[in-house]
Parts: sequence; C-alpha cells; structure tokens
Amino acid sequence: MLCERCKREVFKFVVCDYCKRKIGNECIKSSKRKTKTTRLIICKDCWGQMPRRKSYKSMTASA
Repeated sequence: MLCERCKREVFKFVVCDYCKRKIGNECIKSSKRKTKTTRLIICKDCWGQMPRRKSYKSMTASA
C-alpha cells in the first residue's frame, strides 16, 4: 500500500481525521486519545492549516 501524502510504501496505514487520507507512520504529526477506544490523528499537512490545528487541539474532528 502507498501513503497518500508522501507516496512511500507502507505496511500499515491510518486515516487522518481531518483530510481523510490514508497516511503512514512517518506522516503523522500528532495523535491523542479522544475517548478510551478512539484516537484523533492529524497529518503534517493538516497541522500547517490553522483551522484544522485549532479543532485538533480542542479535540473535535472536522471533515
């Protein structure tokens, strides 16, 4: 499988909660637990956009 951000071959991918792209481990900027079972994940591209970063820091997922 390929990372949709950097186009590298990845074994396992996760989905960014803000842009909905499948990304590898190296493209994750930050992640934190929203509840006991769910995690919020933000990629490096979404981290550079201030509205998405603000919603990540306030623990809400936007699309």
